Amino acid sequence: MDRTVINYLTNLVHDAPFIPVPTLSTENKQFFQIDPNFGKGTFRILKFDSSLILILIADFTPNETMEKITEVSEKYLEISQFETESSSFKVGGRKLNNVEKGIYCYLNTEKKTYTYCETNKPVKFTKIILTKEYFDTFLKLKYDDFEYEKAKILNSYLLKTQNSPQLNFIFQQIRESQAEGKILPLYLESKVMELLSIIITRLEEKEKNISVVLTKKDKQNLKRVVSAMKKDLSVHIDGLELSKIALISPARFQLAFRKYYGVPPYEYLKELRLNKALLLLKNPEYKISTIAKKVGYTHRTFC
Repeated sequence: MDRTVINYLTNLVHDAPFIPVPTLSTENKQFFQIDPNFGKGTFRILKFDSSLILILIADFTPNETMEKITEVSEKYLEISQFETESSSFKVGGRKLNNVEKGIYCYLNTEKKTYTYCETNKPVKFTKIILTKEYFDTFLKLKYDDFEYEKAKILNSYLLKTQNSPQLNFIFQQIRESQAEGKILPLYLESKVMELLSIIITRLEEKEKNISVVLTKKDKQNLKRVVSAMKKDLSVHIDGLELSKIALISPARFQLAFRKYYGVPPYEYLKELRLNKALLLLKNPEYKISTIAKKVGYTHRTFC
């Protein structure tokens, strides 16, 4: 079992079908190309002088299913943005989970984690690895008692805000950064701090005075509502229809949704649409009018 997550992940590519590209690599950035016999695409590792943070950026398509088994004894937090849906994972003996597009959080449980990338399907993600030491030093100084042991609340929050345009935009800035040399780790750490600051600030500001009590069934039905929203963002669904999906009265639905997700239903749907538009704008083949229709707007203002 590897002693540190940074060492494990830094050395991981040497056991995988990736070939170093020295001409594109620097002290703080390692650039790899997948072996042509195994697929096409690239993999980048962005390193920090402190060795407490690591960023992994993948953009490749394997021509056969790739499996990665991770078992690290060190405690760490992983915050990831997936732009594709071709990956799956399981922790220990648990069931296999498919990864959807969006932002995820993983707290290492020191159990074996199995990750799979499917044959001939693109894999595109950005992962931020934060060690326990980073939480208990840098973050604790900035946010008083916010230490690693409280990081599980980040996990709960990010599961509900996977499609936050603000958070996804920061991941895009990290992914597309043109900074080089000593400026690169400074820029990246500022983005990581911005990401965590937004999450922690929103957690502190979360509405606490909503009196509605949510049962386990209520929470399951609210998740069904979000699934219905995501199914087709070009379709208009009013609050009455959403409350019927949640099996809750319209008045209670508004309170329940805000209690669980921190924002009203329309605001959540608006964030889903803005994030989808953000991703579609990266494709030069789409016109603004086309993107607007795909996310449910009939004009170009996206508001």
